[in-house]
Amino acid sequence: MRVPLTALIQFTILAFSVCLTTFSFAFELSPEQTNGIYQLAQAERSAAGQTKKLQLEYGEMNGQTVLVAASCPRCPPAGYRLLETETAELGRPVFFNSMGIYVIAYDATTFVSAMADAPLGKKIWQKLAYANVYNKQGTQGISLDAGKQFVIAESKRLMTGQGIAKTAVTGGNGTYYPAARQTIGSGQYDQIDVLIYPKQKIILTGMNCRNCSTDTFEFQTELSQATGKNVYEMGHMGRFIIEQETGVLWWTNASLGKQLWGKSSHFNVLAQDKTYTRKLTIDKALQNSIDQAFKQYAQQSKDAVDARYKKQDLQRTANNQLPKKGLINAALEQDALVASQAWANQYGWKETLKYSYITSRDWSILRHPLTGIQTGRRINGIITMERKDGLCSYQPAIFEQAYNGSSYQKTVIVGVVPGQNKLDCSKL
Repeated sequence: MRVPLTALIQFTILAFSVCLTTFSFAFELSPEQTNGIYQLAQAERSAAGQTKKLQLEYGEMNGQTVLVAASCPRCPPAGYRLLETETAELGRPVFFNSMGIYVIAYDATTFVSAMADAPLGKKIWQKLAYANVYNKQGTQGISLDAGKQFVIAESKRLMTGQGIAKTAVTGGNGTYYPAARQTIGSGQYDQIDVLIYPKQKIILTGMNCRNCSTDTFEFQTELSQATGKNVYEMGHMGRFIIEQETGVLWWTNASLGKQLWGKSSHFNVLAQDKTYTRKLTIDKALQNSIDQAFKQYAQQSKDAVDARYKKQDLQRTANNQLPKKGLINAALEQDALVASQAWANQYGWKETLKYSYITSRDWSILRHPLTGIQTGRRINGIITMERKDGLCSYQPAIFEQAYNGSSYQKTVIVGVVPGQNKLDCSKL
């Protein structure tokens, strides 16, 4: 938005209807003191050609606080809206427009406009693609070099939190700011509405959009007890939220309880204090400390789950019994053991085989699918064995004998059921 050079009353002529307003910052910014003709540190292009003068008008339009600039009465005005959050944090007015240009007030009559290598609050500015200083005529003002140093210093102050207005951290529900844009559903967000049902669930909802996505994380008792922190998981997708401290949530993609912290594991931090998350993005020591904490949480979680699995495995082992015998045939059992040893040798089993027996009541006859001629017979059985860990086990197997038209051939194994069933050796 641009305004003509002829003063604030022409806003009504152009249907801008700008109302006067005053904000309390580190210094007063008011239309009476701010509005007027400004000298530019370096010339800029405008609709009227190159110019070193602009008229600035400060006020409110359609509920937004704005700063508008025009180089001539008929030139279209450029408008900048006040960034309320950054203004409150820095303690000085900060304006921004859709072209990516910031205007930061040095004082009530000096403004520095700049386009930098990152949005304000995302990194410490290193390079300025554009910069200029607007000094109100009749005031002392600052040089262009001083203006550049000023806006870079302000970007650093915002990232480090030095001299920044403190955010009230209450914990619980409210707006949280992620250190990196947080993916929720199919969207990515810089602000997130957090709804916490303690030890039940946490709901994350993206903000500042028409149809923002929502993710729900359910409380995990076992992992919470293991880490000493409230841990929530989104479905069974390996996405976790940890209530690290008041007003600070940690997010991770690590499969807590299943895997240790590795190179593919990463995290994000959501905090009520935006200054904290900004500082985290440039503080390598803080990042490393969080990484180490996650490594510990991953170890504690896996230890807890492994211990539960071990306990369950021991219970299953204690309860396991050998299946009942079926067909009783000493010669067949001996043949089945020979077949089992051949199978074990072929596949490199480490266990020591003890004996085999039959669990089916009788043989099943095998026939050719087209002619119906008998080709063999098949029966189910068990292989028992002693393990290296002091336990014993059994494994179901399928035994088969080919038929040549007059007699059955030697007994062989044609398959085993995957997985051993461990049990106490006294039960063999």
